[in-house]
Amino acid sequence: MTGLSLPLQFRGGFTLPDARHGAYLQAVGGGHPVHNSRELALRAGFTDVPLAGIHVLGAAMAAFTAQFADNPVQLLKVETKFLRPAYPGESFALALERLDSEAVAGTSFVAGRYRGYCSNAQAHQVLMLDFKIRVAPAQD
Repeated sequence: MTGLSLPLQFRGGFTLPDARHGAYLQAVGGGHPVHNSRELALRAGFTDVPLAGIHVLGAAMAAFTAQFADNPVQLLKVETKFLRPAYPGESFALALERLDSEAVAGTSFVAGRYRGYCSNAQAHQVLMLDFKIRVAPAQD
């Protein structure tokens, strides 16, 4: 056993301001037009131009993994379900529970599986997350 233990739960948050939404769209070559056309977004049934779900997922995973900034981390599996639209400028709360954890035989890594939700400021669940990671101890 490595002595490294993964947290039983994680509570955090993040905001995706308009500027980050624009930078994300630029980075991915524009993405689907619904994410930058108010007219198309309204025709699609959104109340405004929505964030790309993968952008919200990426920000949620970044908020979680930031706690391991000094540790090597491997993302092994991600399953998600988008539950409702998210919009630029919104703040999100992230609540995750560790389902299991075990040492990875022959390595210094500890594997853990987490499940939880990302919710908007109105406490509506936006994104369900279920993922598995491996984390190694930080170098001394």
